[in-house]
Amino acid sequence: MAVITISRQSGSEGNTIAQIICQRLGYGYFDKNMMLALATELGWDPEQVADISADVHSVKSKMEKILRNFDLPYGVASSGPLRTYLTYDEALSAAMVQFLVLSAYDQGNVVIIGRGSQIILGNKPDVLHVRVVAPLEKRIANWQAREKLTYEEAQQKIAERDAAHIDFVETYFDMDLNEPLLYDLVINTGKFSPEEAAEVILEALKKL
Repeated sequence: MAVITISRQSGSEGNTIAQIICQRLGYGYFDKNMMLALATELGWDPEQVADISADVHSVKSKMEKILRNFDLPYGVASSGPLRTYLTYDEALSAAMVQFLVLSAYDQGNVVIIGRGSQIILGNKPDVLHVRVVAPLEKRIANWQAREKLTYEEAQQKIAERDAAHIDFVETYFDMDLNEPLLYDLVINTGKFSPEEAAEVILEALKKL
């Protein structure tokens, strides 16, 4: 009933690795469809479930954070390490996603990409926390091949995504995304193909 969380740099092929692992193990993939299914099981209205992830996160200026530094909704703070700078709707959505991540953990046999899962499940047993990284040039090449971007466009996309990922974890969890102790395993796909990286993760999973 193990769980794998994967945090990845933009363009490092972390999503591909996650899909390979799910296929190899028959694990579930924590996406919007799984979130809606879990919400239905919990008796929630699926239409009220809003996803939050670093990929769609918008970096706010320091002034915006100061102006929005209100208390979280009653009961939300007690559910986990959520932070301020959030509107009521943002805090409520974050609390919902956090609860769904915990529900997915309870069911087990799932791979969770991002969403602060390495922090939400940080102290839980039977969880392998993985960080996937790659050299910048490799990530730029991956973006160019995937989206038919120019070198400069891919470079800009990565810079924006990296900033959003860092700000997401800081905003919602008051943590540094690059803190090494958040992860049990860091894999550089500049040296390993997605298939090889998946093999390394599967071997590590056996040691849990």
